[in-house]
Amino acid sequence: MIVKLFSSEKEAIKEVPSGTIRKLVVKNQGYLLVHSNNEFYVVDELCPHQRASLAKGMINSFNEIICPLHEYRFNLKTGAEASNKCGNLTLYQIAVKSDGLYIEI
Repeated sequence: MIVKLFSSEKEAIKEVPSGTIRKLVVKNQGYLLVHSNNEFYVVDELCPHQRASLAKGMINSFNEIICPLHEYRFNLKTGAEASNKCGNLTLYQIAVKSDGLYIEI
C-alpha cells in the first residue's frame, strides 16, 4: 500500500524538522517517520526486542534511533541493531517526488 504523507518535501521538512520522530498510524498499525541527516526514514514503531515504542526514543549522531527501554541502537539506513543484541528493525520504502512524500507499507 502506498500512502501520501505530505504534498511536498518542503512541507515534510516543516512538519518533521531534522532530528525529530513523528508517529504515524496506518490501518491501525504504528510506524515512525524519522528525519535525520537530511533524509526521511520510515520504520516500525515498536522495538523488536520488547516492543517498546521507539517514538519515545532519540536519534543520535550516528544516524541511529535509540530505544528508550534498553538503549538498543538501530541504524536508520539498514535497520540493523548495533550490538546484535536483538533482531533488526523493519524499514519501509519512502519516496520524495515532485508532488509529495510517499511511503510504501
